[in-house]
Amino acid sequence: MNKSENIIRVKRVAERLGISVAAVWNKTNPKHRSYCPDFPKPFKVSTNITGWLESEITAYIEMLAATRTGAQS
Repeated sequence: MNKSENIIRVKRVAERLGISVAAVWNKTNPKHRSYCPDFPKPFKVSTNITGWLESEITAYIEMLAATRTGAQS
C-alpha cells in the first residue's frame, strides 16, 4: 500500500460509482442478489468506520470501463 493511499467511506464510494449507499453494501454482501465478487473489499478503520482504498475503487471503475470497451469492439 502506498503511504499516501486515501481511504474513502461508503458515501464517497457510492458517489464515485453513481449508485446508492445501499447498493454499495449489497455488492459486498455474498447473500444478496447484487453481490459482486470482483467488487473491492471494505475494511474496518475503527469500530464504527468502514472504508475502501481509493485506488481499488478507481481500479474497479477502470475494469468496468475496459469491459464495456471490449464488449463494443
